[in-house]
Amino acid sequence: MLASLAACAASEAPRHCLPDALAQLALATGARQCTVIVRRGESRTTVAQSAANWPGEDTDIDVTEFPITLARCPIGMLVVRGSAAPSPGNRRIFEVAARLLAPALPGAEHAPQDHFTQQILDSLPLGLHVVDRDYRIRAWNRTRESGLQGVQRDDALGRSIFEVLRRQSAELLRREFDSVFETGEILRFDIESSVGVESRVYRVSKIPMRDGGGAVTHVITIGEDVTEAVRAQDEAAQARKLAAVGTLAAGAMHEINNPLATIGACAETLALHVAEPGVPESLRETFVELCDIIDHEVHRSKRILNGLLDFSRPTGATRAPAELRSIFDQTLRLLKYHTHFRAMHVHTEIATDASLVVRADRDQLVQVLMALLLNAMDAMNNSGTIRLRALRAPARGEEVVMEVIDTGSGIPPAVRQRLFEPFFTTKPPGRGTGLGLSICYGIVSDHGGRIEVESAVGKGSTFRVTLPLAEPAS
Repeated sequence: MLASLAACAASEAPRHCLPDALAQLALATGARQCTVIVRRGESRTTVAQSAANWPGEDTDIDVTEFPITLARCPIGMLVVRGSAAPSPGNRRIFEVAARLLAPALPGAEHAPQDHFTQQILDSLPLGLHVVDRDYRIRAWNRTRESGLQGVQRDDALGRSIFEVLRRQSAELLRREFDSVFETGEILRFDIESSVGVESRVYRVSKIPMRDGGGAVTHVITIGEDVTEAVRAQDEAAQARKLAAVGTLAAGAMHEINNPLATIGACAETLALHVAEPGVPESLRETFVELCDIIDHEVHRSKRILNGLLDFSRPTGATRAPAELRSIFDQTLRLLKYHTHFRAMHVHTEIATDASLVVRADRDQLVQVLMALLLNAMDAMNNSGTIRLRALRAPARGEEVVMEVIDTGSGIPPAVRQRLFEPFFTTKPPGRGTGLGLSICYGIVSDHGGRIEVESAVGKGSTFRVTLPLAEPAS
């Protein structure tokens, strides 16, 4: 029976003899009917079918499918109908029969090449799918299966793209595809997508696919995760900005310090003269208040300039090994005296499986940690619990990570891109200079580390400071 099936499959006209060969297969195994089907996308085409072995109702019929593959590429299936599931012995017979039938199926000669092409597409580190002019999906690679929506290939092929990609507006998707179909030009853009508190950036390219006459028949969409590259570009641009600000501040400091010193000296002299006898009491009170304001503003201006200088002033000579636990303790001890921070609860998590020692300027790390904790307090309206964590970097054991995690209002993407710019602040006038996070960025960068933020609006933010360990892990 199997020899007869193999001979039929190898003949020049297998479709003419397949029904008889399938009938012999059904008779030998006690199956009611055997059918060979070719599946392409969502369509199923019957190639050959044996006659039913016995009459009767189609109730209580078991249907078992055996895949037909060629060069590991699925090209069809052998469908067996019977009154019960095939026995183990018969299952082996049907599996052998399915292998013998492979050369007889239409398109079998192209299967190895098609399979090789699909392997290439599946190996790409890019999400790829192809849509025809009816907006039906005609290709969907493995990387696309593991994307944000995680749609399997069999669930995508043949369906409308609007049924599968529901995270985007159907109208917007249609406009994008129509633009490529009509103009024949490549369309490229970046999109940002969030999963929980993590945000990823994808570079999308929509590419026209043409037939022999040059008409656009399909649109190939390729999505590449460029999050790390975008972050690196942003960090490089930020570093250039801060370097320019530091250079400007270094020069401005010398030019502005002298006038500020003169203004301060004049205010001090004026205050001495106002204190002399004979000056009316009402005038004395006014002048004393004005002198205090001048003195306060002079010192505030100096503090701003000193803060800017932190970007360009190296401090490596003052660094020494510092244990993160003691830095946490010192920071929280200082914040006990902050009026509003007293209402906050800080949950501290410090990994104990390894030494967390960094070579750093201790006071500067305390300054960074204090700034991040106060920002978290502001984001949570001065109430709630802040998580403060220290651990070895999971991907790179020679680094240590400090995290300040809040459950506050979160940071919109447009604001997040400018967080570390000097003088940028979302606080009302008088509540901040916009230098806190910029100075933190400068300090961390000067220590050979990096500072990052993940945030989701309405869910909270995580500020992550990564620093090299004092001694790299062996």
